[in-house]
Amino acid sequence: MAGFAVAIAVVFAALFSWVGARALVRAGARRPKALDDTLGGLRKVHVNPTPRVSGAAVAAGIVVGAVADAAIRGQAGFWLLLLVCVAPGFVWGLIEDFSKRGAIMVRLTLTAISAALAFILLDARITRLDLPVLDAILTVPSASFLFTVFAVTGVAHATNVIDGLNGLSGFNALLASIGLGIVAWVVGDAFVFSAACVLAASVGGFLLVNFPRGRIFLGDGGAYLIGLLLALLSVMLVHRNTEVSPWFPLMLLAYPIWETLFSMYRRKMRGHSTGRADALHLHSLVYRRVVRWRGHAASPADFVARNSLASLCLWIIPALCLPVALVFWKQSLVLQSAAAVFAVAYILVYRRLVRFRVPSWAVIRAKRRAGADKGAAEAAMRAP
Repeated sequence: MAGFAVAIAVVFAALFSWVGARALVRAGARRPKALDDTLGGLRKVHVNPTPRVSGAAVAAGIVVGAVADAAIRGQAGFWLLLLVCVAPGFVWGLIEDFSKRGAIMVRLTLTAISAALAFILLDARITRLDLPVLDAILTVPSASFLFTVFAVTGVAHATNVIDGLNGLSGFNALLASIGLGIVAWVVGDAFVFSAACVLAASVGGFLLVNFPRGRIFLGDGGAYLIGLLLALLSVMLVHRNTEVSPWFPLMLLAYPIWETLFSMYRRKMRGHSTGRADALHLHSLVYRRVVRWRGHAASPADFVARNSLASLCLWIIPALCLPVALVFWKQSLVLQSAAAVFAVAYILVYRRLVRFRVPSWAVIRAKRRAGADKGAAEAAMRAP
């Protein structure tokens, strides 16, 4: 019967995403507030004004899936508390999506409030990392509270950081939700299993509309909502089931977490604010230096294809992290080693990209269009 809740979540998320995208695009000339029309910006790789409020669609899918699941399994209390906890971060992100006025400190503060509420209402707290010194510190309730708020806020922000290409953040969240659901099922955690399934279904419904054509974006509201849910379900799973390694969710979310930490480090080393926006994220470099699709002669459709191809290149990261996390979900030492290998591999790949050392075999180019080639040849023949 849980499959019914999942199916409902998929349908509603996809339906609301599709209807919302079409309605906002049609109304764009009169009501452009919810459209991302800041084309050509520092981190922008899309070429058409695009609705960025799919967070509302994902939230609708989650709520409908939660109601269906609560009616079947009788977990209404847990669902209500979870939705109350994520509301502050999600609502403010959605407000920013409509107003286009980013206030990152306000957004992070409200996300931290969401984490604090979950610590109190859901007992979602981090009390161990399987690192002796840190584990001793986390036995102190105030230390556990501060670290939990910091970690949950960081994961929510990290989900937004990698939301730069069609389907990238969504695919990462989908696989992470599936991973959480599988282990929750194995250990018998009914609520985390149900919530992870509904989250995966809602994200899947969004992806049906977002990828590959980028008809609608998650926006800050959607990214922070998904990030908060992933973080809180991860914390709850580990805290409620001591056999689950705290490094299991860290491995599932290795890409967004490490991308965020590394970005903060490189900005600091360059003397910039850690929160300063730039176009040097891994996904930006892959888009510009690996997927060289059509070049300056590209049409809008070519830019969309390039965007989605770059995203596909990066899907390999969460696709590799998922099986490692699932196979070794009990074994912290193995997962710690895997996380170290991931960090080293990331840095090596990043250095090659940022230094323009991409091997020719790794560059993705489109075949030249026959019609364009013929036209160019005829123009050359007519030239004096």
